[in-house]
Amino acid sequence: MEWKDKIARLFRRKPDWKKEHRRTLIARHAENLLRERDIRSMTDLVRRHRKSDLTIAGIGLTMNTATSRFLRTPEDAAGKDMLELMDALRRTSFAKKIGRRLADVPADTAHSLHGLLAMHTFLLDAYLEQHPDSKLQQPPMDEVQAAAHIVDRQFRAETFRELRHLAETRGRYMPSCYVVRLYDWDADMGRLQKMRGRLDGPACPEAPQQVQQLRERIWKTENRMVREAEKVLESDPEIPLRQTYIEKLDAELQTLGWLARFPEKVDSPYINRQLLDKYGIEPGIPREEQSRQAEKAFRELDARLVRMTGRQSYADDLFESLRRKGPKPEKHASGVRQKEIDSTRKEQTGQPASGRRIKR
Repeated sequence: MEWKDKIARLFRRKPDWKKEHRRTLIARHAENLLRERDIRSMTDLVRRHRKSDLTIAGIGLTMNTATSRFLRTPEDAAGKDMLELMDALRRTSFAKKIGRRLADVPADTAHSLHGLLAMHTFLLDAYLEQHPDSKLQQPPMDEVQAAAHIVDRQFRAETFRELRHLAETRGRYMPSCYVVRLYDWDADMGRLQKMRGRLDGPACPEAPQQVQQLRERIWKTENRMVREAEKVLESDPEIPLRQTYIEKLDAELQTLGWLARFPEKVDSPYINRQLLDKYGIEPGIPREEQSRQAEKAFRELDARLVRMTGRQSYADDLFESLRRKGPKPEKHASGVRQKEIDSTRKEQTGQPASGRRIKR
């Protein structure tokens, strides 16, 4: 039979609608089991269909997209029922076909089932680090490293969503365990939870000075995580930034511009000390040094916003006017003349922005 005849036969082949409908019902059943966190019944479902590659592939995809329901913490990964479920998935003929060892699978071409197994391996390793006396078997290091790469690739959109929430809430959002572990924030999160618990609980210090010191330690830890989250968000051009993120940074830029114009406000008891710490502006030091720190912070943040949005820089306008000691009342809150901002925006409306894509 010639190759043309083989192709013609493929196109004449009719889909088996009964099998397709059955797989759809199985996928819906799997969704319901995951929603109810019925891991034992999920294991039975996998074992029942272990020889059907398409069915297991569909179950793997369903589980991959629903990890937030049943596989979020190291304790989830170390549960007896979860270990049996992962073992059942690895024993399927489909897993054997696509590769059971994560270290042998390129992260860019890994299947959704690999992503699920990678998330489990990643969290199980975290559990065993926290509980070294556990009798569970430690995953090999090459498997853990491969799992980290696959998790980063397949769950990137969810990871970016969590990093954005962390940045927009100035560190008050609690990221998931796998994001914490992915960016090596385990120690920071442990300290942060203890300090927050102490501040809100009966062990809170009575002396106002001690309370203020505890709050400072909390926001310094939050700032370290927020700075790293912002660095990650702004370094990957594949995922567009949201307008709310840009607006948050723009509001901080306006505050920095205000401090550059009035550096004496750095020592005000009403100033946001967490914002000062984030941008390296120190209260209680000579005014000239505070002014230099505010200018440095403004220029760096302004340059970041230029890269992200494609707009023109505001920094030169601001600091040139400050050096000339020009009139201040007509300035924008960030130190830029409102007329200049409006004219710049009018000029840019007809031009394609050269910055990042922004989601409204």
